[in-house]
Amino acid sequence: MTGPFGVVPSRERALKPLGGAADAFPEMTTIRTTCPRCGEVDMGPDAISLSVRSNGREGSYRFTCPSCADDVEKRADRKIVALLVSAGVDIDRDDAHDQGDLFDAMEPLEERPPGPSFSVDDVIEFHYLLEDDRYIREFLASSGGV
Repeated sequence: MTGPFGVVPSRERALKPLGGAADAFPEMTTIRTTCPRCGEVDMGPDAISLSVRSNGREGSYRFTCPSCADDVEKRADRKIVALLVSAGVDIDRDDAHDQGDLFDAMEPLEERPPGPSFSVDDVIEFHYLLEDDRYIREFLASSGGV
């Protein structure tokens, strides 16, 4: 059996086994940090324990070095906390009652204005309005732009 343009498909050179679902081959996130004794080490999110202070912005993370088996604790500023959480590191729940929930402690975003939510239909309508030169001229004239 030949494929497009008479090319015979090769199963040996497939990048991924055929027939597998797109999410059937999960890739684990690798986090690189440093051990004071060994230098750079790589580990998965499950190997790191993250504690966050009550302000939800800083804290510390702990891990056991995969090379020398030393327990290491490092300070985590808000960027490191955000990176570790986004990489799948869970916040240590033993400290949760003392520290509060990370997301409850964060400052809220600005208030939502009153009125209905912006929908996909609104985006489509806006797209067509931007293509209408007459509408743009009238809008600019009414707002004092032209």
